[in-house]
Amino acid sequence: MAKVHITNVVVLDNPSSFLNPFQFELTFECIEELKEDLEWKMIYVGSAESEAFDQVLDTIYVGPVPEGRHIFVFQADPPNVSRIPEQDAVGVTVVLLTCSYRGQEFVRVGYFINNEYAEPELRENPPPKPLFHKMTRNILASKPRVTRFKINWDDAPANGVAGGPSNGMMDGEEEEGATTDEMMAANGVDHSAHHHDHGMMDGEPDGVSVQQHPPDLVHDENRVGKTTIMRKLSDELVTRKVPISGFYTEELRDTRSGDRLGFDVVTFSGERAPLARVGSRAPSVGRYSVCLAEFERLALPALDARRPAAKTGALLLDEIGRMELKSSAFADRMNAIVHEVAAGKLRFIATIPLKASGMEVVEQLKRIAGCQIFHVKPSNRDALYDEVRKATLRMIATALPR
Repeated sequence: MAKVHITNVVVLDNPSSFLNPFQFELTFECIEELKEDLEWKMIYVGSAESEAFDQVLDTIYVGPVPEGRHIFVFQADPPNVSRIPEQDAVGVTVVLLTCSYRGQEFVRVGYFINNEYAEPELRENPPPKPLFHKMTRNILASKPRVTRFKINWDDAPANGVAGGPSNGMMDGEEEEGATTDEMMAANGVDHSAHHHDHGMMDGEPDGVSVQQHPPDLVHDENRVGKTTIMRKLSDELVTRKVPISGFYTEELRDTRSGDRLGFDVVTFSGERAPLARVGSRAPSVGRYSVCLAEFERLALPALDARRPAAKTGALLLDEIGRMELKSSAFADRMNAIVHEVAAGKLRFIATIPLKASGMEVVEQLKRIAGCQIFHVKPSNRDALYDEVRKATLRMIATALPR
């Protein structure tokens, strides 16, 4: 019996420009606690002729997953247009959302997409080379198709072997004739999408939080804009000659394929160091190996720099996440920061991940009196910056106790 059931998918920002990010709000039920991560992927089908043109737009890991209902927004950049065959640029294609547990895919949701030129003249007389910036993308949100696979959910794999879906698809076929309730709620998921041979965090999003003296915590639905908010905020404070310290996290992607290679940490003075890279070397989070030595050489001095700036400035941190907390030295610094914030000796603005269960330092920050949390969503990310900015400036204007 499956332990995870997708109950609803909402397609956001649709129709949209071809070059805008994809955004899906997913709701799923977990009927039993999962100790390991769920691996979610978004795949763009570049051509119906070959899987070689498929692009994994993003992969995220959510876990451990407690029993209950969970909602998050899965956002990914548009496909790398250089990898789409010119003859397949305009017309119908597919985007896939997949979820796996312990390397075993157990569900796949497929949506047909219609890509076309926005201008009637271009639709009637398409240019010889695709002009992606003039195209619109329309996801057929009311006609998704779902395929489920049988997998081994148990701690002890059957016959001592952990692997992919048992015998391929569920009962070897896509599910036909299932009821809407069995598939998805409001948006209605129709079972039967495939292309070539594909077959077809707590319950709240992440966010930002601001306190009167102490911490501002920024909760962000996956890659919706928390780092952008933090960088804009740092620019604002520097312009106002407010001393700041800390760092932010930035993705590293292959310039040719667009594939994510890892993450860097960058100080607000411009220094950069690796945080994680794709790999299996311990310590690891999901498919990324954490670069402990390089991270600590940059991050720890950036945290220690908070003391000279404490009286009139603030510490900004993007983010307090599982990768960063693999460093015991970083965790020790965070414990000290929590005490300073609670004592009213430090102004602190930070981002926190979608799934923060088991991260005691985040829970301690949330319990500090005066802490505000701002939830970043696709629908509010632009307007939210002004709220965070005003809350931060109020915090800066308030003198710390001597």
